[in-house]
Amino acid sequence: MDNLNSNVQFKTFDWLRFPLIIGVVFIHCFGKPFDFDAIDFSNLSGMDCYNLFRVCISRVLTHICVPVFFLISGYLFFIGLEKWNNHIYFDKIKKRCKTLLIPFLIWNSAFILLSLVGLYKHSGLSGIQGFFIQHEYWHLYWDCNVWNLDRLNWCGATVCASGPYLVPLWFLRDLMVVCLCSPIFYFVFCKIRIVGLFLLLICYVSGIFINKPGFSAMAFLFFGAGAYFRINNIDMTRFSYHYRNYIYILAIFLCLTCSLLNGHNTLEGNVIYPFYVILGSIALLNISAFIVKKEILPISPFFVKSSFFVYLIHPIMIVSIVSSSMQKIFGESNPIFLTIGYLVVPIAVVTICISIYYLLNKFTPRLCKFLTGNR
Repeated sequence: MDNLNSNVQFKTFDWLRFPLIIGVVFIHCFGKPFDFDAIDFSNLSGMDCYNLFRVCISRVLTHICVPVFFLISGYLFFIGLEKWNNHIYFDKIKKRCKTLLIPFLIWNSAFILLSLVGLYKHSGLSGIQGFFIQHEYWHLYWDCNVWNLDRLNWCGATVCASGPYLVPLWFLRDLMVVCLCSPIFYFVFCKIRIVGLFLLLICYVSGIFINKPGFSAMAFLFFGAGAYFRINNIDMTRFSYHYRNYIYILAIFLCLTCSLLNGHNTLEGNVIYPFYVILGSIALLNISAFIVKKEILPISPFFVKSSFFVYLIHPIMIVSIVSSSMQKIFGESNPIFLTIGYLVVPIAVVTICISIYYLLNKFTPRLCKFLTGNR
């Protein structure tokens, strides 16, 4: 890999952080649930179009954001580990304790405390006791929230998802797990090379994997792919360059098809969904590298730096407050106003989060660094 291409690749990684976090916020701003089966595709109403638009954006299109974060994380983790070195590995784990574990504990604990304060005001000590019993105590920091209980893998077994009390932190939990498993990635990729990556791909597509909280087939595949590219000195932004147009066409087709099947929330959609995520992630890397290389849409370093803070703080009441405010402004009956509100909410949430980050960084920079893992 020459220096110029390498420079474009790392600039692409930095450039992607802010758009990816906006995508994550869109995932969490889906709005009120609805009955997908009630959509009449032979005679679509305005409300049907609004709901399909939400499904396309929040349940399909933006679902490549988290996998790309894992992909980038895997690549960056293996910088310096192209040849295995225990000293470098433990140094990296020590650093991840500061950048991943500490923010995970701080923000999950903060959300738990906020909930406990609210419970104490309404129910007293009995409410607090019931809270810990309901969430099974230490599971608050690992897997007290479980969803997708009706999702099946190719063998017909249930493949549910889980997260800690502050649900979006499941990403940090799973990222810490794959970081700890890095020696396994290195050993597998050195011994059986691309076959190991192919096996992970089969696990992800089929859903047949370790069915334990923290062990996500998606995390292992994409973090592993990033590791594989780094170990073999492959530029992630160029490896599929010659096939990019075919990838774009397939990714768009799968995205639209998945949207018409309600993402991975139907049996058929769940089969197509992983193929979209894989091709969509590759397409995003190609498009982003092109934008960076041509300097079409530069992003301020401040926005890039604020991305992790936006990820951490946005689910703590900000999304719910902004969403309820927009409902009062735009109402709940006009599909045009609802669509406008749906698009405005994530942008407003991100703007508020960035504003908080700016004030914290300006007036209490040490606290800001502490809350974001010294980033």
